[in-house]
Amino acid sequence: MANLEERFREAACMGDLDAVQALIAQNIDVNSKNPVNGWTALHWACRRGNEDVVRVLLNSGADSKLENDKGEKPVNVCNHQNIASLLGESITPNNYYQEESSTKFVPNYIRNAPLNGQVEIPPKLRPRHDFTSLPTTSLPSQTDDLVLKVRVFGSSDPDFIEIEMPRWKLTYSTLLHICCEELEISETRVERIRKLPNTRLRKDNDVKRLTDFQCLEIVLKTPITLDKLNNSYQSISTCKDQKILY
Repeated sequence: MANLEERFREAACMGDLDAVQALIAQNIDVNSKNPVNGWTALHWACRRGNEDVVRVLLNSGADSKLENDKGEKPVNVCNHQNIASLLGESITPNNYYQEESSTKFVPNYIRNAPLNGQVEIPPKLRPRHDFTSLPTTSLPSQTDDLVLKVRVFGSSDPDFIEIEMPRWKLTYSTLLHICCEELEISETRVERIRKLPNTRLRKDNDVKRLTDFQCLEIVLKTPITLDKLNNSYQSISTCKDQKILY
């Protein structure tokens, strides 16, 4: 337990809030003193300006009136007014704490501070953070494509073809361009794009709601067919029993 208490004071000194909270959860004595100089975790947090740690210590029962071996309370070694206010005290330029150059005892975690600011405590004590619920700001990978199934409405070929569309560029104009390119039709011939069974796509937000393997139909403007020629005459195929006059 003495080793954990020293780690606790070290964590308060280094501002390792996770370690402080983890050790408090193990019912450690928050007012334990260093046997050499009498400093508590609160002394160190106040001295080093670790405001968040000071708040946690005070909320966990740290005694702001405890003195070290020189008769100094935590506020007496503090040069941060906002922290002093948490202790219900105030400081002035006249009572700023000055380090004594003649001090013989310097804790190892001050002489050799950890590079990452984290104190070594048993891994099982340090809390594991769940980042799965945090929002992400990363952009989708450009290789992450939306796969859609598309065909021309009324075509003699009832089969769909699959097209791939970049998720980072889900717009109506992009969808129209890719569909027409894959189906080898002109964009000017397209009347509308229909999401089956019966939903018309009109804008970018409609496209962004599409899911993988969604079935789409490209509805063309009135097509020219063999049965409806520009000269308005009937097709020969429908008049097989009639004579043709030249």
